Amino acid sequence: MQLLLSALEDGYVPGPGLSVAETVFTFVVIPLGLFVLIALLSWLASAPRKEKPQSSVSSIN
Repeated sequence: MQLLLSALEDGYVPGPGLSVAETVFTFVVIPLGLFVLIALLSWLASAPRKEKPQSSVSSIN
């Protein structure tokens, strides 16, 4: 027991623990959501563009 108490710093007051739902949301749902958001943004940024019809102004005959 003394070993556990010596690990705490002076003035440290632990708060209440997280529930299972809060833990899963914090460490699983939020990181997965950020991963999907970043993957979607990078996919949209690198997606192939639709070819535009060639303009007569930009072509030389």
